[in-house]
Amino acid sequence: MIPNEILVGLVAGLASTAAMSLFEYPIWVRWGMEGVSEWHLNQVMMGRLMHRSPESAVAPGLLLHFLHGGLAGIVFVLILPSLPVFSRLVAGVGFGVVLWIIALMIMRPITGIRFSLHPSGDLSLIVGLGGHVLYGLFLGVLVSFI
Repeated sequence: MIPNEILVGLVAGLASTAAMSLFEYPIWVRWGMEGVSEWHLNQVMMGRLMHRSPESAVAPGLLLHFLHGGLAGIVFVLILPSLPVFSRLVAGVGFGVVLWIIALMIMRPITGIRFSLHPSGDLSLIVGLGGHVLYGLFLGVLVSFI
């Protein structure tokens, strides 16, 4: 069953990342990468890997964003049986919030910016939390139906 679960997690994770990205896209258009904290993280990571500025790593950063979402979907499906939650929807939202917390924890080492002193203020944090909750909602629903 593991190969099937991996495929379900990957597909659900990618679809959930697409939903999350559609929610975050207008913010990114208006405020740039610093308006969406995890896009900022991904662009900085890809900029470093490619020896380019983060601003020039938009497409690679978005690709990394989807890679992270797909991999997180696989992790979710694999740990789901061990979670003490009766609802996959609740588990998905909780998982999304955990991913958001992880993003906050790695923000300063990667971007050099403390989340409490982010240039866009609380906007990036609110958008990031909203996006991760949406990711988790979609993930929980999709895993229930795929």
